[in-house]
Amino acid sequence: MTYLDIHTHQFRATAESIEVLNLMVTSRQELDHWLNIIHQAQAHQYFSAGLHPWDLTSDRVEKDFAVLSEVLLHPKVLMLGECGLDRNTRVDWHLQMQSFEKQAHLASQLAKPLIIHCVRSFPEIVRFKQQIKPTVPWLIHGFNNNAQILHQLLNNQFYVSLGSALLKNDSNASKGISTIPIEQLFLETDDKNCTISSIFVAASKLLDVSVEYLQEKIYSNFNQIVLGHGQKSDDSKRES
Repeated sequence: MTYLDIHTHQFRATAESIEVLNLMVTSRQELDHWLNIIHQAQAHQYFSAGLHPWDLTSDRVEKDFAVLSEVLLHPKVLMLGECGLDRNTRVDWHLQMQSFEKQAHLASQLAKPLIIHCVRSFPEIVRFKQQIKPTVPWLIHGFNNNAQILHQLLNNQFYVSLGSALLKNDSNASKGISTIPIEQLFLETDDKNCTISSIFVAASKLLDVSVEYLQEKIYSNFNQIVLGHGQKSDDSKRES
């Protein structure tokens, strides 16, 4: 059985997990820089790439988007993101909205699922999904919000990824995990100093299931959104 880390900011030196490393693409680094990182990845290591709302500037956004569009053509880049909306940053709100919408459309054009960073902006993200009617899955990463927001996301067919908040029993993520259909659930390490195995252990205890069951189901989710909306990963051929 394999651990699946759907969103991380650093590769771990372990072959027991499939990892999707987030590339925060900006024009401060040229295309060759990002491709060099991708080419050094091991067989079980993949990527997502996106323009993070924290990094947006009006004078650079078009060049950033052009670099991103090229990076996304690489077959090891399975998903677009993280991108999204964040009311806690000083970045211009209109620029955030424009950039997110443009990336959402690009994700559908390239048939790559969208990984979303969302802070105090869930109504806007839900409205975008309702308006755009994307042809690829949308995944909220690092969710740790209240039950009402979680219910709204699930009703609008979002996938939800939970992370280190599961290590705290009183967190919103820990309280809400049992309401998430297993078919819409992912787990991640994000930028936290923890292992994906510790997240799986915490989730299995909260759900009262075995770690092996959780590995199987989340790996199946990964295959479903990648196989249904992109190329087949090498790891899909592994025996369970």
